[in-house]
Amino acid sequence: MAALAAADGRAQPQAAAYELRLRPDFETQGVSGSERIVLRRREGEDWGRLRWPLNGLRLTALRLEGQDLPLPAAGEDALLIEIPPAWRERRELILALRYEGRPRRGLTFGAQHVYSGFDSCHWMVCDPVPGTKARFTLELLLPQGLRSAAAGEPLAAVALAGGLSLQRWRQQRPEASYLFGFAAGRFHEALEPAGDKWLHYLGLQDEPAALRRKFRDSPRVLAFFADKAGLPLPDARYTQLLLPGSVAQEASSLALIGKQLLDPIEQDESEDWVIVHELAHQWWGNLLTCKDWSHFWLNEGLTVFMTAAWKQQRWGEAAYQRELALARRRWQTAIDAGYDKPLSWAGDYPSLAIRRAIQYSKGALFIDALRRELGEPRFWAGLRRYTRSHAGGSVESRDLQRAMEREAGRSLAELFGRWVY
Repeated sequence: MAALAAADGRAQPQAAAYELRLRPDFETQGVSGSERIVLRRREGEDWGRLRWPLNGLRLTALRLEGQDLPLPAAGEDALLIEIPPAWRERRELILALRYEGRPRRGLTFGAQHVYSGFDSCHWMVCDPVPGTKARFTLELLLPQGLRSAAAGEPLAAVALAGGLSLQRWRQQRPEASYLFGFAAGRFHEALEPAGDKWLHYLGLQDEPAALRRKFRDSPRVLAFFADKAGLPLPDARYTQLLLPGSVAQEASSLALIGKQLLDPIEQDESEDWVIVHELAHQWWGNLLTCKDWSHFWLNEGLTVFMTAAWKQQRWGEAAYQRELALARRRWQTAIDAGYDKPLSWAGDYPSLAIRRAIQYSKGALFIDALRRELGEPRFWAGLRRYTRSHAGGSVESRDLQRAMEREAGRSLAELFGRWVY
């Protein structure tokens, strides 16, 4: 998905910060929210026109720099704002809005819990382009007795009248909007140190002892990735929330993990892929995020490969080869369907399974091919160069190519051309 632009070709303004107060309604499975959004004009560009999807949310108030704006007409499912010429020279503008609705996607409600998924722009108003990063502050209005987890660091909670609690979270490091995750429920909790970081375990059904047992390898996984990335875990603490079902979703400083995916670890301790995969995303996907969805393989292919690399050093070479064999089988489904596309592909996929066969599985196999082409020292040095050079930013496929070529000391155009472009 490319960055949206105005009809006259001008780039649209970007969000620099979101401040959101959100109230989930457990009875209706809907939400109501109020947002304050800091819009920023990039150097050398005009303000242009703002156009974001509403995804079925209904605006009830809209103001720009304190001035009321007309609400979208009935049937209009987008927020569309022309920035007045009088404000053309300003670098920042404040957009404030209120909304309500029942999200089509992106939220899962249970009797005692709620959690977000990939589609943040279905429960808040936001820019869906992954390469647009912004700071995020979240205030959750929840029934007292519920515990929350969200992107960033927790701030002091406040008890309110009417049996409500205001629980606040703030992520100062800019992140893509799809990473603005949260969850709330009657969770059990465990906490343990991992060097100078903290690992935070939550479970809806699992009590603290079970959480510590199932996540016992998390400190070792964290240390492995910090070494391979050449950077520490981006946040001071990382939360892993164990939920019913088969969810597997990364968010900023948070992972949502389904019991169906993790509980096999009780019988076979090498069944740790979901812990490993989601933790790897804190570097590759979160700290470095694809500029647009055509480069999404940089998030997922790298993470599938890093999961295999962890298994190789923890469980042995046979475990690594099993992960690669699984990736080959999945890639073969795309080949058999006549849909073997380059990794950097801007087109549509006929199904989620085919998209994953390319971006996840073929992507991981390409990284393995790159490893074999460069050899161990140069490959891992190239990965560290790529990660450290682009930490906190957005990336495209040529950023990885340039980093690897610097370490290889030669062009890798043929290899990247064959797999990526």
